[in-house]
Amino acid sequence: MKYFCSFLISGVFLLSFSTGLDAQNRSLLFSFSLGAGYSGFKIEDPIEEGDLKGIFYPTGGLQIQKRISPSWAINIYPSVSLSGNRIMLDNPSGNITELRSTSAFVNLSIHPKYYINSSIYCTLGPEISYLLWNYGSTFNGDERQSNTEETIFFNRTNFLMSAALGISKKVAESRRNAPVQIDALWYLELRVKQGITNILNDDFFGNDVSSTISAIELVTGISFASKK
Repeated sequence: MKYFCSFLISGVFLLSFSTGLDAQNRSLLFSFSLGAGYSGFKIEDPIEEGDLKGIFYPTGGLQIQKRISPSWAINIYPSVSLSGNRIMLDNPSGNITELRSTSAFVNLSIHPKYYINSSIYCTLGPEISYLLWNYGSTFNGDERQSNTEETIFFNRTNFLMSAALGISKKVAESRRNAPVQIDALWYLELRVKQGITNILNDDFFGNDVSSTISAIELVTGISFASKK
C-alpha cells in the first residue's frame, strides 16, 4: 500500500507543479467514468488441460487533468477493476467443469496526455494496481461448487503500463456572464493495460511461475472543464 500512496503523492506533485505555468493553459478537468473491460492473467506456461479465458467486468473511476499547453496535459486516473481467468476443463474431474480465479484491484495511473486535435487524444504511462482480494471458485456448469479466498497467493502491489485513445465532444457550456466558466464534455476511451511485474507471490510459487495482468477496457463518461 505504501507504493500506491507514494505513486499518488508523485502525481499530486506533478499536478501542483504545472499550476505555475502560463495562465492561458491553466484549465482543470474533472471526469467521471463507467465502462466494461475484459482482462486475464497472462501465464508464462500455457495450461494444456483446458481452455484458458479471461473475464468480463464493470469498471469505473475518476479523472483529474491539468492542461500544461495547448497540446499536452497531465492526467491522473484512479479506478477500480477486476481481473482473472476461467479454465474450462477438457476432462472434467468429478462434478467440476470450470475453475475460476477472480481478483479485485484499485488502480492509479499517471499519464502525459497528447491532444491530436481538439477532439481526439491519446495517453501512455505507468500504472500501479493494488490487490484488494482474490477468490478461487469451482463450477459445475453455471452452479458454483466452492468459493475460497486465495489473496495470500498474490502480490498486493503490481506495476503496469497502460495507454488510452479517446474522443471528447463538448455538450454544454456556461453562459458568458456566469461567474465560473465551466464546459461539460462527453468522452469515450479505449484503454489497454499490460502488467510488467509478476502478480504471483514468490513465497508460494518460487521464481519458476510467472503471470501478469493484461486488460482492455471501453469507458465513457462526462468531464467538467474550467476555461481558466
